[in-house]
Amino acid sequence: SRGGAARVSLMNGLRMVARLMPLLLEDPADAGIRHLLWTDLAASPVEGIDQPPAGAAAAAPSALPAEAPPLNLGGCLVLALVRSLFVPGFTLLACEEEQRFSPAAWDASSAATDEAREAAMRALLVSCSASLFLSPQQLAGAGSAAAPNRALLAAVNAPPPLGKALFRALLSVIFSYDPVGYGIPYAHSLLPDSHRGVVHAASQLLMVLLSPR
Repeated sequence: SRGGAARVSLMNGLRMVARLMPLLLEDPADAGIRHLLWTDLAASPVEGIDQPPAGAAAAAPSALPAEAPPLNLGGCLVLALVRSLFVPGFTLLACEEEQRFSPAAWDASSAATDEAREAAMRALLVSCSASLFLSPQQLAGAGSAAAPNRALLAAVNAPPPLGKALFRALLSVIFSYDPVGYGIPYAHSLLPDSHRGVVHAASQLLMVLLSPR
């Protein structure tokens, strides 16, 4: 469970990522930022992420964690943001550990979990926004190996069970939303709808993840 000071710390961290990443990504030609985020390290910069098995690095391109955990700061950041979407007591209602990635994990929510889900999705969406800073000429060739959107590809290739759980959660929250609600005119003025922001963020994130360029 994440409450009190732990929740505040997590929310502040997500908001900082959402505000700092555009500053880091605004210059696609900045070799220093690319080196900071995407140079492989001897060990994972995040505690708890193990080194991939021997030969995994040669089998998969850098920053594309198909099965092995990433060993660069950018990949670990994306993986941490995806994991933040499945934290019991924060983005999930209290549940057993083995139920975190179940198909029904996002079915239930509260105003607090909706706020946390929206913040986590916004941070992940901003982290995958490098393509917004490319010129039309650069964007036309962004699908090549020379200029990939590495954060976006890292999110799409999140290792199991995170990858499947991410797409299931986005689809679940989008298609289960009822915009009519109680059918009362101006109901949004009477009853706050925290779920609407989650649906908007989930729709944007899903569209971005389905266009990994």
